[in-house]
Amino acid sequence: MKSSYARNNDTQLWPEHREAYEIFGACATQWRVIAGVGNAIHQGIDYTALESVMRMRGVEDTAARFEQIRHIEAGALGVINKR
Repeated sequence: MKSSYARNNDTQLWPEHREAYEIFGACATQWRVIAGVGNAIHQGIDYTALESVMRMRGVEDTAARFEQIRHIEAGALGVINKR
């Protein structure tokens, strides 16, 4: 079964966004989710966990990465919560 969210192999990532992208991926299991009747609503990433991930990875400019990740998160929420 092919997912409607399958990755496109032509995706390009600017070097200045790579660290934020990798941190976002490392937080894949750290979403805040509200379970409803027949569905789940994703609220966003648990920022406490995000801070821990950045600290463990030795991120220097945490404020800049946080803003980048918030943009990625906003886009992801638009897709995830459409289901």
